[in-house]
Amino acid sequence: MEIIFLRHGETVWNRSGKWQGHTDVPLSDAGRNQAKVASEKLKGEKIDAIFSSDLTRAYETARIVAENLDTDGIIIDMNLRERNLGEIEGKTTLQISQIVGMNIEIADIVGKDLPVKGLEPIEMQFNRARKFLNFINNRYGKILVVSHGVMIGIMLNIITGEDFRSRKIENCEIIRAQYNGFSP
Repeated sequence: MEIIFLRHGETVWNRSGKWQGHTDVPLSDAGRNQAKVASEKLKGEKIDAIFSSDLTRAYETARIVAENLDTDGIIIDMNLRERNLGEIEGKTTLQISQIVGMNIEIADIVGKDLPVKGLEPIEMQFNRARKFLNFINNRYGKILVVSHGVMIGIMLNIITGEDFRSRKIENCEIIRAQYNGFSP
């Protein structure tokens, strides 16, 4: 089965370097334009299903992209949400460093369980990714998954073994992966 991953378009918080997590930030005008470009790139693809996170920035991106695809609607799946970042949502990396009392890198925010109130343990996000992948296993030939940078990275980690902290997934970046199932 082929999975086409698509990170949501840019938000105002993306542009200003703020971490979003579960905070429901809509697309910016630039993000809507990015989604239109992605839609053109995917035009004509035979997609069996479109899955999207329930957060507005992902769902709006999916809706724009779906305009050029011949498929039956968008399936919302809360498992595709970004990691809940608790009290550091809406903060920049520098502000987060001050909150946790140490100089941190983006990879630390993405992949570590920092001492932050309300932070979803990274293993819980991995479990949500596995639950989604288990659900789609052997059900489709090709799907589009519109989600968030860290969640896409985690699913790629599960599928390919690629370190999910190894690179930043850009807004509306299209990534293709072959998925042949896994053992939970």
